[in-house]
Amino acid sequence: VLSNKETRRQYRIDDRRHIYTEIIARNGTGNRLKHGVSKAVALACKCPRRIVQRVWQEAKKGGGITGVKNNRKLKSGRKKTNFDLDALEAIPPGERTTLEQVAGHMNVSTSTVWRKLKMKEIRRITSELKPALTAANERARVEYALKHLEPCSLTSLGGIKPTFRADMDVVHIDEKWFRTRKTQNMYLSHRENAPHRECKHKNHIQKIMFLSAMARPRYDAQGNCVFDGKIGVWAYTEMVQAQKKSQNRLRGTWELKPCHTVDREKSREYLVKYVLPAIKEKWPESDR
Repeated sequence: VLSNKETRRQYRIDDRRHIYTEIIARNGTGNRLKHGVSKAVALACKCPRRIVQRVWQEAKKGGGITGVKNNRKLKSGRKKTNFDLDALEAIPPGERTTLEQVAGHMNVSTSTVWRKLKMKEIRRITSELKPALTAANERARVEYALKHLEPCSLTSLGGIKPTFRADMDVVHIDEKWFRTRKTQNMYLSHRENAPHRECKHKNHIQKIMFLSAMARPRYDAQGNCVFDGKIGVWAYTEMVQAQKKSQNRLRGTWELKPCHTVDREKSREYLVKYVLPAIKEKWPESDR
């Protein structure tokens, strides 16, 4: 950030004329600057002595304070390319999925579209498919939300202000597949080395499913956390016998392998074997 910072300061006309008045107050109306005037004015105006001497030379050439001005043009440099956002919005969404498509429809270069993207005049999004809800799905969602309302809030005040339950007695359980990616994007500095990632075979990367259970955390009257809500995470694995002999083990040796298919019976088995004992162990007995 500091390397890209503009170090040269641009002084306005008012600042330059203030510097000139400080020079006149210390130097008088003479044609030459007295010794020490440049340094004193630079310290008073918090600017380099080079600026003080330049302002003095401009005033001598221009005939006084009227000759002191900032000659930098307000609209200097290359003019910006016109980019009509209304024309962009008129393009069908399916025909502006890449920078090249947008540049072709807008009749501009691809670099111009990229520049507008970096300047945040336009934005890039990721559009995901959403499930089409039927009437039965919408009704099920409404029923699920109604089940989590406090019954007393529906009867008090005519049900005007219903409130949701705290759900302190609910455990959330879900499964998730995990798999190591073959390629992974990372952002590193020039002083860092790329991390070393390896596996046995890149085209046969195993994926494994985990079962996790968690609940809402608990706090005492002093605000101290007595239960963090984390119950546990378990991997779906099974013991199978080796089908072939290899240099690592004999045929028929029992090995621990990840489950490739997880059905309802397997989930129920893990629920009884791992989740319920962990709930009894970690969940406070008063809220169980």
